[in-house]
Amino acid sequence: MKLRQLVYFHEVIQQDFNISAAAKALFTSQPGVSRQLHDLADELGVDLFRHQGKRLTGLTDSGREIAVLAATIIHDVNRIDEVADAHVAGKRGGLVIVASRHAASSFLRDAMVRFQDESPALKVRVFEEEPCNAFTMLRTGDADVGILSEPSDRDPDLLYFPIETWRLLLVVPQDHPLANGTDVTLKMLEHYPLCCYERTSSSRQIVEDAFRKIGIETAITHALGSSAMILQYVESGIGIGIVGEASFVPENHPNLRGIDIEHLFRSMTTDLVLPRKSRLPRSVYAFLNVLAPALDHTMIETALSA
Repeated sequence: MKLRQLVYFHEVIQQDFNISAAAKALFTSQPGVSRQLHDLADELGVDLFRHQGKRLTGLTDSGREIAVLAATIIHDVNRIDEVADAHVAGKRGGLVIVASRHAASSFLRDAMVRFQDESPALKVRVFEEEPCNAFTMLRTGDADVGILSEPSDRDPDLLYFPIETWRLLLVVPQDHPLANGTDVTLKMLEHYPLCCYERTSSSRQIVEDAFRKIGIETAITHALGSSAMILQYVESGIGIGIVGEASFVPENHPNLRGIDIEHLFRSMTTDLVLPRKSRLPRSVYAFLNVLAPALDHTMIETALSA
C-alpha cells in the first residue's frame, strides 16, 4: 500500500466522489486517480466504493472504516511537515497559532482574514491540533497562541482567557422521526446510530459525560474526525450527528435539519491560551487586537507577571 493511494482515496471522498474534481485538486489525470483507487482496492481485497454504473455514489461499509483511518494517516503525515515548518517560522520571527477544530473553522478563520489585511508582512501559521498536542506545543514554545476549546484540566504553565461561547447541535435528515419538533431526550438519542467527534475532543467528552449521568456508558456509534465527515454520514442515512453549531449551514445541507440540544449538553467556551512567559512578543498583541479587541491587555500582563 502506498501513501499516494490513500491520498487519492481521501481526496475523492472530499470531492463528493467526483473523480474528475479530485484529479483537478491533486493536479493529476482522471485515469491516474482511477488506477490508484483500483490498485488500492485490489491490494486490500475489498470494495471501497458503491457504484451506479461507472459513477461513484458512496462508500461501502469497509470503505467507511478505511476512510477514517486514511484521514488520520494523512493528517499525521502533514503534521510532520508542519512541525518542521513551525520551527523554521519561529526562527524567522513568524507567529504560530495552534487551534482546535471548532476555532479553526469559524472564530479564528474570520480573524485571520482581518489580520492578514492589517499585517501582511507578518508570517502567520495556523495548526489545527488535538488538545494534548496543542497544549504541548504551547508549553514547549512551538506555538505562540492557542485558540482552543476549554480543557477538562487546566495546565498551570498556561493562561486561559474565555473569548467565545458555543453550543452543540443535533443534525438529522428532514424525514427523521426526531425532526417532528418533539423535545429531544438522551434516551431518544440512544435508539439511533449516533455520529460524533473522536474521543480526544472536548465536545465528545461533554457528550459522553451527559450519557454516563443517566447510566449509558456510550451511545456514540461512529467516532469521526471532522464536522464535514459527520454531516456526510448523516446525509448518507448512516445515523444522526452531533456537531458544533457553527459547522452546520442549513443552506448547504437542504436535506438535513438542525435541532437545539442545549438542554442536553452544556455550552462550551473557546479560550485564548498563552504560555506563561515574562513577556509576549509584539506580534502576539497585534494579533489579539484583531482576534479579541475587548480583551484587556493589562489583565494579560498582570496574569503573566503573577
